[in-house]
Amino acid sequence: MREFELLKIVEELFGKEALDVPAGKHDSAFLRFGKEFLVFTCDTVNELSDFPKFMEPEEFGKMAVAVALSDLAGSGAKPMVFLNSISMKKADEELFRSIMRGIKDWAERFDVRVAGGDIDFSPILTIAGFAVGSANRIITRANAKVGDRLFITAPLGKAQLCLEMLEEGFERQDLPYADRLYTPEPRIKEGLRIAEFANSLTDISDSLAISAHLLSWASNVKVVIEPEKLDLSHLTEYVDKEKALELFLYGGGDYELLFTAEDSHLGIEIGRIEEGSGVFIGRKPVEFRGYAHF
Repeated sequence: MREFELLKIVEELFGKEALDVPAGKHDSAFLRFGKEFLVFTCDTVNELSDFPKFMEPEEFGKMAVAVALSDLAGSGAKPMVFLNSISMKKADEELFRSIMRGIKDWAERFDVRVAGGDIDFSPILTIAGFAVGSANRIITRANAKVGDRLFITAPLGKAQLCLEMLEEGFERQDLPYADRLYTPEPRIKEGLRIAEFANSLTDISDSLAISAHLLSWASNVKVVIEPEKLDLSHLTEYVDKEKALELFLYGGGDYELLFTAEDSHLGIEIGRIEEGSGVFIGRKPVEFRGYAHF
């Protein structure tokens, strides 16, 4: 996972900056502001790695908003402001209007103000989003406790299933969970509620496996996923059980939340936190892999 090797450079150079959560330690950075915290994040989507076949231009804009706000959701933050920088191949007014309409729709849906941005040109269509939110407390993936239970906000693997169906030649209208692939929704409300009681929290974008490993490393704990607690029925209608488990663990694009707590009335319990290191499903190690941007 070359992307995460590069992130080590960020932590090396900026990890000691005067932020409550320094760069490289979480998907968002926290900065105390009065009695609360301002939470900052940025994310980038582009046509080479983030826009699947049959995706509409308005959905490009929605995706740019969703991926940035998902980082805020995974930080227990309420979104406040979104800015964007769009690089296009040429001055295409119709395309630009559609992208901005998508940004506007998703910003209004999640009650965030679009406060500005930039327009430039490049060989590929790229949208970089920057979002600011507010939080009552710092919660990251770095405070999971031995004895905690492991939870997710919803079943996983739906977006990856649809992506692979597209690669097999299916049309958009044939996909069982097209909305999960084309218009993912950040779990803002859930993140705010979870942040009130959870010990650790992060979003799931590249895969459950990757998010669980990042949580394990940050908290210095062992993450154990209990296979008997995984409901794969939303996937086994379309693939066999082995493939369903593969999609659940290693599929990207779900934008759900992963969190640990002593107990929770929210989410789906899938495992536990123990002393040690690494991520396991039962006694079998879970690989560090998922969606790769490059």
